[in-house]
Amino acid sequence: MKKTICFKLLFFTLLACNSNLYSQTQETEKMKEMNDTYAYVSVSGKIFSKKLKVQVDLGDTDEQIVKGKDLSELLTDKKSYASVLNFMVSEGFELTDTLILSETTNGNGGTNGIVFILKKKTVE
Repeated sequence: MKKTICFKLLFFTLLACNSNLYSQTQETEKMKEMNDTYAYVSVSGKIFSKKLKVQVDLGDTDEQIVKGKDLSELLTDKKSYASVLNFMVSEGFELTDTLILSETTNGNGGTNGIVFILKKKTVE
């Protein structure tokens, strides 16, 4: 009788340990597949115009530079900061931070533009 109880206890202990290891392996594999891509989107007003100038920086690789230039051209001449942000959100990015670009001229300070820092989770 004691052998049966000990055997069952040992069996369930090994089963619990094995399933725990398996779930940790699955979680590690999921983490390897997920990457974060960041975008630095600088938005500033054009002189004497209501249209905006947009520069998108996605990174240093050739592919990222080309994609950033394409997005910059597409977003330049938008008329509101929200339209720029909404477009990037529709592309799968989420806003993580906002910076204000300011410039001081002859003692007068003012806002020159806004930088959106966005993050996109990608699964490989």
